[in-house]
Amino acid sequence: MGYRNTTLYTLKYVAEMLEDEDVLHDCSIGMFSEDGRLSAFDSFPASELSEPIVIFTEDGIDNLRHIINVRREMGDAPPKPATKAEGSEQ
Repeated sequence: MGYRNTTLYTLKYVAEMLEDEDVLHDCSIGMFSEDGRLSAFDSFPASELSEPIVIFTEDGIDNLRHIINVRREMGDAPPKPATKAEGSEQ
């Protein structure tokens, strides 16, 4: 049995790497656990009214990148944000 990464990343964390939280949330709605999107609850007992914390595996982050790129190609996502280095050139 090979090494298996068990690190999970919150939506907020992934948004700092990739894109705006709202865009990521919208892109991830159709993802399932096998796609690398999971939900966690921070209070007990969890109910239908509890707000889940959206978390991703590393495969989930890769899947999000793919979904965002496909949506951009279709014109259905905001343009890629400029990096800080690109934005500082004048």
